[in-house]
Amino acid sequence: MSYYEYNCQDDSILLPILKKKVFSVLHRYVPYGIPANFLTLVSILVVWSCFVYFVNVDSPNNIDILIAIIVIITYVIFDHFDGLQAKLTSTGSPLGEILDHYSDVFNGSIIIYIFFRILQIELEWLFFLAVWFNLIAFSITYYEQCISNKLYFGKIGSLEGIILILIILCSLMTTQGKIFWTQYLILDYPVYFFLVLVLIIGVFYTALSCLKRLKFFPKTFLHFFLMGSLLCYFCINNQISWYLSFLVINLYSAEFILKSMKSHLLRLDYPKPDILIYIFIFFIFFDYFFDFDQEIIFLCYSCVLILKIIWDLKKVFSEFSHYWVWWNHR
Repeated sequence: MSYYEYNCQDDSILLPILKKKVFSVLHRYVPYGIPANFLTLVSILVVWSCFVYFVNVDSPNNIDILIAIIVIITYVIFDHFDGLQAKLTSTGSPLGEILDHYSDVFNGSIIIYIFFRILQIELEWLFFLAVWFNLIAFSITYYEQCISNKLYFGKIGSLEGIILILIILCSLMTTQGKIFWTQYLILDYPVYFFLVLVLIIGVFYTALSCLKRLKFFPKTFLHFFLMGSLLCYFCINNQISWYLSFLVINLYSAEFILKSMKSHLLRLDYPKPDILIYIFIFFIFFDYFFDFDQEIIFLCYSCVLILKIIWDLKKVFSEFSHYWVWWNHR
């Protein structure tokens, strides 16, 4: 196998504590032979299973909240197990890197969805903004990586956000917690509104930190941000169903993130802007003349993005397939 080195600077406030007190302690019980990528697949499976479960839940109760808490804790633990296992067995690889980090893009959106469902917040504009801004943070992080060949995670990132969500979910198991998070108002706004506001501020901080390190504003990322924001606006203004909006916002971002990852791992040119978004916007703007169902337009664009993502994943996995291991031998 060719030489591979994972180049990452993680300044997370909570990671050193959790790694020492939780992740490393529990990792001792993971058999040496289990490949790191299998642990990543476990984290993906539990999160996606929980997503399917909550899609079919009408009104979450305490049992559902407990299920979400267990699933998110399991995800966080296994999401860090894979890195520890790869380091222990000297099986770190670009295949494992993209499998781990790329799955986090979708897992993060799913956790936001579960959080909104449990708080019983309407899956409307506030939900779309939370998902979109979370994806912006992922996008600028991995775009910076493809330029600098180094991955940076700030002091307050996704781990801290997930721990905060876990604390809130635990409080929702009590009557007082439910009243506080769903009924209590600050300046005539519900408390959860300010949680999303904090998320948005955090994204701007992440973006500014990345740009400060890069020392220039990438035009490609500016294009991604503007077109994605317009896409998010269409979802909100045109009242597109939550599942289609959730799908297209995630796919649009995931396609850009995958191109950034592919650029970094395969040493390719920097990712180019997606020109298909213009065709999509053209149909949305002139929908009155074409008389198309807007949801059909969103669905078609989603299908195109899925095909593009599958094609890029095929290229990446074909290039790094030799890194796949079925069992670690001492």
